[in-house]
Amino acid sequence: MRNAILSSEQHIVELTGIRGVAVLMVLIWHFIGAVISPSLGSASTWLSSILVFGRTGVDLFFVLSGFLIIGILVDKRENGNYFATFYLRRAARILPPYLLLLVFFWGFTLCLPSNTYFNSDIGPVTYLLFLQNWYMSFHNEWGPSASSVTWSVAIEEQFYLVFPVVVYLTPVPRLRIILCATGAISAAARAYFHLKYPENHFAPYVNTLLRLDELCLGGLIALAFRREQSLAWLNMRRPLITFVLALCVGAIPLFLVLYSKHPADTMYYWGHLYLGLLYGTAILVIVLNRDHRRLRVLHCATLQFFGTISYSVYLFHPMVIGLFFLARGRGERLQTPEDLVLLICALVSTTGFCWISYNILEKPILKWARQHGYGTHHKKVGQLDYIEIK
Repeated sequence: MRNAILSSEQHIVELTGIRGVAVLMVLIWHFIGAVISPSLGSASTWLSSILVFGRTGVDLFFVLSGFLIIGILVDKRENGNYFATFYLRRAARILPPYLLLLVFFWGFTLCLPSNTYFNSDIGPVTYLLFLQNWYMSFHNEWGPSASSVTWSVAIEEQFYLVFPVVVYLTPVPRLRIILCATGAISAAARAYFHLKYPENHFAPYVNTLLRLDELCLGGLIALAFRREQSLAWLNMRRPLITFVLALCVGAIPLFLVLYSKHPADTMYYWGHLYLGLLYGTAILVIVLNRDHRRLRVLHCATLQFFGTISYSVYLFHPMVIGLFFLARGRGERLQTPEDLVLLICALVSTTGFCWISYNILEKPILKWARQHGYGTHHKKVGQLDYIEIK
C-alpha cells in the first residue's frame, strides 16, 4: 500500500529504476558531454553545456543512499545484531567490485608506463582505507583518472562508518535534529570554504565534511516515511510536492546557464542545495506514488538493468574508457569516427563486464550476506510513540 508506513524490507522497484537513471546520467556525461571536441563547432559546445547536467547523477546517488541507509538503520536499531549485520551487508555490497577495481587498477599501473589513467599518485593504502577523497581535497586534483570516481564511494563509506553509531545512540526525534543540523552545517561550510579558498575547486566537491547535506536530506525523507503523522502530512500535500518538483525541473535551464558562466560559484554556494531539493522531491513523489501507472517508465527493462548493475558500472567505466584510448595511443575525446567507435566499444565492454561481475561475483556474495539476519527486535524504553518496524 502506498499510504503504509515504509519498511526497509520492502523492495521498491521504482528506486532501482532511479538508480538506473542516475548511472545513465553519469555515463552520458562521461561518454559524450565531457569528451566531445569543441572543434566540431558551436553545436558540440552547446551539447556539452547541456549534458554536463549528467554529472549531477552523483547528487541523486547521495540523496538515494541517505534515504536507503538511514531507513535501514532506523528500522534495525533495536535488533540484536544491528552493528554486525549492517557492516557485514555493507561490506558485501561495496567491497567485491571495489577490490576488483583496485586489483585491475594496480595491475595496469604496474604493467604500463605512468600515464593519466594509471599512476601511483594515490597509494594503495589510501584506497583501501577509502581516504582518496581527502587526498583530492588537499592536493586539489583527481589523481589517476581510472579510479577518480571512487571519491564518492569514499564519502559514502565514511558516512556508513559513523552514522550507525549516531542512529543507535540517538532517539528518533533528536535524530531528525541531528540530520538537519549536520546537513545545514555541511552546506554552510562548503559555501564558506569556497569563499575562503576559491582556488581549491576540489575540496567543496569531494570532501566528506562538505558533502553531507544530500545524504542527510535523504535520511530525513526516510524518517518521514516511518512516522504516521509525517506520512499523513505528506499524503495530504501530494499536489504541492509534485508542484515543487515541477518547479525544480523547470529551473534546470537556469541552473545550466548560471553553471556555464560561474561553475564553482553556482555549485558550491547554492547548486548542491538546489540539486538536493530536486532529487529529494523526486524521491518523495516516487515513494508516495509507488506502484502508480504513471511511474511505470521506471519499471522499464533498461532502467532496471542499469539500476541493478549501477554500482559496478559507475566504478569501472572510466578505467575501460582509458584502456581503449590508451590502446590506440590517443587522448580521450570525441572528435573522429574512430573516437566514436572507441567510446561505443568502451560502453559495451563496461556493460558486459559489469553484468558478468554482478552475476558471478556480486550477486552470490549479496545472497550469502542476506542470510545473516539482524536478530531479535528489542523495544527500547522511550520509543513507544514511534511505529515499530518489524
